[in-house]
Amino acid sequence: MSDLKEQLVNLSEEYQRAGGTSGTHHYQTRTDSVRLARWRGQSESGRKEQRYHDKEKVFPWDGASDTRVRLVDQLVGEYKDLLVTAFRRGTLRAGATEANDAESAQLLTTLLRYYRENLLQQELHEAASLLADYGQQDGISFLQVGWRTEDTKKKIPISLPVLQQMALAADPESIASRLPELIADELSENEAIEAIKMILNVTTRDARKGIKKLRKGEVVMIPIIETTVNQPDISACRLYIDVFLPPETINLENARYIFRRYYMSETELRSYGFDEKFVEKVLNTSDHVSHLYQNSFSSYIAEPGFQDGMYEIVYAYERKLDEDGMPEIECTVFHPDIHDLPGKQETLDYLSGRYPFVAYRRENSVQKLVETRGLSEICNTWQTEIKTQRDMLADRASLYVNPPIVHAARTGGNYEFKPGSTIAEMRAGEIRTLEPPRSSISESLEIINYVERQCNEYLGRMGPGMDPTVVAIRRQSTVDNYMASWSKAFTKMFQLMQVFLTDEDMVRIAGKSLNMPRSAKEIQGSFDFRIVFDSRELDSDYLMEKMQALTTLALPNDSAGVIDRGALVTEIAKAISPSLADVVVMPKIGVSQKIYQEVMGDIIAMAQGNEVPPKQNDPAAGTKLQFAQQIVQGNPKYQEALQNNADERFVQLMQGYMQNLQFLVQQEQNAMIGKTGVKPLNGQ
Repeated sequence: MSDLKEQLVNLSEEYQRAGGTSGTHHYQTRTDSVRLARWRGQSESGRKEQRYHDKEKVFPWDGASDTRVRLVDQLVGEYKDLLVTAFRRGTLRAGATEANDAESAQLLTTLLRYYRENLLQQELHEAASLLADYGQQDGISFLQVGWRTEDTKKKIPISLPVLQQMALAADPESIASRLPELIADELSENEAIEAIKMILNVTTRDARKGIKKLRKGEVVMIPIIETTVNQPDISACRLYIDVFLPPETINLENARYIFRRYYMSETELRSYGFDEKFVEKVLNTSDHVSHLYQNSFSSYIAEPGFQDGMYEIVYAYERKLDEDGMPEIECTVFHPDIHDLPGKQETLDYLSGRYPFVAYRRENSVQKLVETRGLSEICNTWQTEIKTQRDMLADRASLYVNPPIVHAARTGGNYEFKPGSTIAEMRAGEIRTLEPPRSSISESLEIINYVERQCNEYLGRMGPGMDPTVVAIRRQSTVDNYMASWSKAFTKMFQLMQVFLTDEDMVRIAGKSLNMPRSAKEIQGSFDFRIVFDSRELDSDYLMEKMQALTTLALPNDSAGVIDRGALVTEIAKAISPSLADVVVMPKIGVSQKIYQEVMGDIIAMAQGNEVPPKQNDPAAGTKLQFAQQIVQGNPKYQEALQNNADERFVQLMQGYMQNLQFLVQQEQNAMIGKTGVKPLNGQ
């Protein structure tokens, strides 16, 4: 057996051991059934119908209540909404782990926020929703962090004179500089193809077709390959459906393997750069039934064969050591039934020896990753208890509305107990209704309330009799645990940006700055990205009290000027109305420019003899005073007019303007002294 075949056989065995081709999908089917309230013999009417139960006799009677209680589905939805809201409102920050990287942290935060809030907004929302959904239901879910690049063709007109100009600009020693003469020589067509590919990003086939027409002096529409998508790619994955791990895995980064399964169409197989012989083998391989998983959410409506034309492809990520003993990730694409040829093999050297996956666990009560519980397992019996009581109430009501009738006994009768049935007794001549059960409705309702209260206490969910402090602590812990996974994902995403983004891309997104890293080498410092959210801010009353405390307590005592007032006003506007804040709040740079232009306009108006009306209660008075001084000092004509009294009107207007601004600044300082009794140092 060759080394390659032995490797592929070993990967297939490890994949099977991790649950890829075994019955582990039954675990997900079970959790789906609990969440979706589905079971064998279920009817659409919500009643127990004998026709769906074969030989097994339904209890207590045909047509009895079989209600669906969706407690687990409700809980998963609640926690998913909480976590997704926290993700969308959370604050993303970059933290430098080295002192010399601190200046770049803010710019890198801007870079990540651009992708989160603009370019990848929809993709990240979907990933956040599925990550929370899978994690709450199953107890564990994963994020895969990668990079996606897509190329398209765009036709542009190319003529021989245009190529001659391009050849002149090329390196004189390169083959591209001889492009015109190579095109003219039919015997040098292969060299001409290589030369035109050096100048234009075209395929060999398009280059060959274009050269034949260029040789005739025609203008050719050549399809140029352009990169239209070059961005991070983050997706949520489900255990035993998308991702498979060795069962003994404790730390994801130390896993021996991580398997990622896809189902691809023939078009996808041929577009991913797989070995052509491998693709043909896959197309000729019939998937075993164990390889296919029919999602429980669609199994009731999908027609048989709905996965026809889809082929199972597995990416095996393996952590190895290179020749120097440094960790690296090797990726092998294979099919479980093909052991002589892989689809692709490559070393992902840009990942620094780390897997492109992040795990999210609902609880951390055991070490092994896969041994974690979701809400389907925790709340299954509670949901069953509530269903039992609900069925009892419905059946009791049926007996009250349509009670069985008691009549004289007759031989040969076949009687059964159910609403509206007839029951014989040995006293002839008397017909009456059977008395319904003497149980109390309140008993069932009390049991339901007790079960729901027990669920609330266990999960730390708000409800009657719950301590708000305990609820807040449990909810914040749930949010922090979820955000920790996203913090790791954003850190991995930034590491990929360092590899795949150009310096121009970074400057375009983060803005020009003297501290802006210009190359991937310059930003190799360590950064940790954190996304944080205070779950108490979901309460609008608490949020407004928090903002009021900042403005009435913290802001007046900010003698050192450490509070960014512009940022504070922005957060207050977002707290009042996030959608309105996006419209009315300008970027900080835009605000400064607007104030500067306003002061510039005031000074120009006064230079022309026009009086500027004095302001009242202007929070930007201090900034305007600084801008006014800068503008006057930077303009020799203004200085000459003010110093030599060349323009007496302008002097009087400027004095009044500056006095008004100084008065407003002094008013603000006096207000703080009145509250604190201390004069600010920056006012001395």
